Amino acid sequence: MINFTQLIVQTDKATIEWLESQGYANPHKLPKDYAFSVFIVDLLRKEIFGTNTTCMAASGSCGNRPIVLNFEQLKEKLSNGSH
Repeated sequence: MINFTQLIVQTDKATIEWLESQGYANPHKLPKDYAFSVFIVDLLRKEIFGTNTTCMAASGSCGNRPIVLNFEQLKEKLSNGSH
């Protein structure tokens, strides 16, 4: 089952900073230099948090094929309210 309340986003310092400026909490203090290639945006909780290879592999082994959004795609998705 795919979780439609969470988005997978390419890691980029500007993306993290922009989400924080939009009111998204960073409760786990995801650093601006977070090294993993993607992180998670939880739309219901309005939070961002990290992930890892193990979690992504487990998701993939269950048949989930998530779409990884870049910064522009994320902004478009959030501005359209299509989540």
